[in-house]
Amino acid sequence: MLTAFNIEEHSSGVLRFLHRNRIRVEHRYCDDASLKCVTYEHHRGRIGWNAVDRFIKAQRNHVLCPPELVLPSDSGYKRFTSTRLSRRMCENAALYLLRTAALGGLKVVLIDEAGDSVGLCEWLTDHCELLTVLTGTTDVYAAQADYLLNEKGAVIRVCRDTGCLRDADLVIAPAALTHTLPCRSRAMILTGEKPTSPQNCTAVYKYFIDLPAKYRELCPAFLDEMYFAEALFVMGGIHALGSEVFSRCGDGNVIHTRLSLVRRLKSLIQEPDASY
Repeated sequence: MLTAFNIEEHSSGVLRFLHRNRIRVEHRYCDDASLKCVTYEHHRGRIGWNAVDRFIKAQRNHVLCPPELVLPSDSGYKRFTSTRLSRRMCENAALYLLRTAALGGLKVVLIDEAGDSVGLCEWLTDHCELLTVLTGTTDVYAAQADYLLNEKGAVIRVCRDTGCLRDADLVIAPAALTHTLPCRSRAMILTGEKPTSPQNCTAVYKYFIDLPAKYRELCPAFLDEMYFAEALFVMGGIHALGSEVFSRCGDGNVIHTRLSLVRRLKSLIQEPDASY
């Protein structure tokens, strides 16, 4: 079960003393997902966390909350956070762009230090002539490279040196980027999380999907739809969301559509090299 929690602040004037704090609880269901929506109507005094706890119970360590809601560190409550769906959206975006653009000679690099995206290689090699994998788990990827060469004739170059990024056109990094990559300014990065370090080129990290209407109706008004979609995917058993492809995506400055991002990718093999 998913549990969403919000605090509604009511009248701040003298009339607040005429009302008591109260808790509203609503249950919603759709397919395999069930949602308990708990709303604390706050009129006066302190938040009664013990009262709230009667309704939140075991979900207190992964409760869905709006970003502006502050959960006291001593309350025992933790906000649900995950990037599993966002990382999947990054992988889906890469496959969609490569398949749609159908560009020969594009230099593609997959960054996967932990070896979590090894299964993605087989799909990527269907759409690029040479895939380079930058990883700390070279043994895992060496085995995958042998398998794909024997089964499909597909070539994967496995390396540990970031120098392979210097001439990359498209970089796919589902996990968080914590360092500035030595990419050309004309390159494009697809990543599953907002980079914690500035990048020298376009880095797309925020993905939006057209959430099916039945799930939009399930989503409380105080929650962001993509945040709710993440919870549905991770905890709600709605695994079909993992096959969705972005309708829009953002790099922190520009919102891209599928068409505009495909055009941007196609332009990479036409633009002259720029300095780093």
